[in-house]
Amino acid sequence: MTYSENLSQFISSERYDAIPSHVIARAKLHLLDCLGVALAGTMQTNAINGRNALHTMPNTQGTCRVWGSAYTLSPAYAALANGIAAHVLDFDDTHTDSITHGSAVLAPLAIALSEDLNLSGREMLTAYIIGWEVAARVGLASKGSFHKRGFHSTAIAGLFGAVGGAASLLNLSPQACAHAMGLAGSQAAGIAEYLTNSSSAKCFHAGWAAHSGILSVYLARAGMTGPMTIFEGRFGLFATHGIESEINAADVCQELGKNWEMMRVSIKPYPCCHFAHATVDCARKLLQDGIKPEDVQQILCVVDPIAAALICEPADDKFAPCTPYAAKFSLPYLVASGMIDDGLNLQSFSPAQLVRADVLKLARKVSYRYCEEGEIPFPAYFPGLITVTLKDGREVTKYLRVNYGNPENPMENGDIEQKFRHNVNGILTPLAAEKVIQLVADIENHPVAELTQWLANTVTR
Repeated sequence: MTYSENLSQFISSERYDAIPSHVIARAKLHLLDCLGVALAGTMQTNAINGRNALHTMPNTQGTCRVWGSAYTLSPAYAALANGIAAHVLDFDDTHTDSITHGSAVLAPLAIALSEDLNLSGREMLTAYIIGWEVAARVGLASKGSFHKRGFHSTAIAGLFGAVGGAASLLNLSPQACAHAMGLAGSQAAGIAEYLTNSSSAKCFHAGWAAHSGILSVYLARAGMTGPMTIFEGRFGLFATHGIESEINAADVCQELGKNWEMMRVSIKPYPCCHFAHATVDCARKLLQDGIKPEDVQQILCVVDPIAAALICEPADDKFAPCTPYAAKFSLPYLVASGMIDDGLNLQSFSPAQLVRADVLKLARKVSYRYCEEGEIPFPAYFPGLITVTLKDGREVTKYLRVNYGNPENPMENGDIEQKFRHNVNGILTPLAAEKVIQLVADIENHPVAELTQWLANTVTR
């Protein structure tokens, strides 16, 4: 069988009762995290503009809630709006080895379709997990080459995960599911040119992957066909979007239903590009040694070329980012702000923070070099390695092999709940916030519509 046919067999046959309990427990934490991040994202201009545009477009109306608002849209458009909100802050979870933000695609899709079809939380959670298993494997197979070719892996791998989740909820046959994979390949997009002006295209990628996954599955269910060799074909995904000499295509189907990639997804402690997190924590370690920002002459960061393309280049544009979104992809700014304030939060990207003289002065002292082969374990982890030259001539090295929030250096469950509360503060009522935490923890015993009702119980909207 082709790779898409193998994936489709897994998608069509996997059931909630076959998923290990520890995978289900982990998935609930990621679902809660995504909901909190998305609700915080609804306050961002890009998400508001997208939501308003979709609400006023003809033929987009339906009964699926746009989180944090009174709007309702059709499933495909609700998934689009909620996907934009889930990714707009760059605070959503990441499968680091595949460089894929899966939940921003899969939670909006699984919840919107389940709400529309009046399905149970058990069915929704199953689809969410299945989608993650597919998305992670497509990204893994690329070995980072999607990014090297200038694509955003979430837009590519996430789209196929979206097909997996939607096909599960619609009970597609294996053959129809494989055709949906083929149709999805014709929609695989998401170029990284958003980096040139820090535009909102990146968050659009997540929502569009969810939207396109739903379209692909409904088209396939109606009888439309797609190529069975969408991954490995002469003009398949790996040839057109990746670097074939670097790809291990067999990883797409490796140990499906046995090795659960859901357990290898990281939750972000900081609302910025994940590539920078461990480097920021290395800078914070200096504070623990009594080293103050004003003691620093230079900070040299060791960065993988894939990460450097996003957070270090072009270098002259990174020292003084012009917008909050640009700051999320500026390693000099993130290291400086993170060291001076001993951490990063949503307020670290306020317009006032971007023009702080002390932050900009320290950012000018941050430089980088590409890592040597084997020097850091990227992309299995997003490590941090810095060498700091102090004004008194001393050199200090700090290294963090596994980024905080990675399953091997995890956030505690209570910290994830606190992150949710912080994200929804002033958006959901306090009662709604606690109710969402409770419902997600027991989602298999509730209809999805009960959850979405509380997601619309806002303070001011």
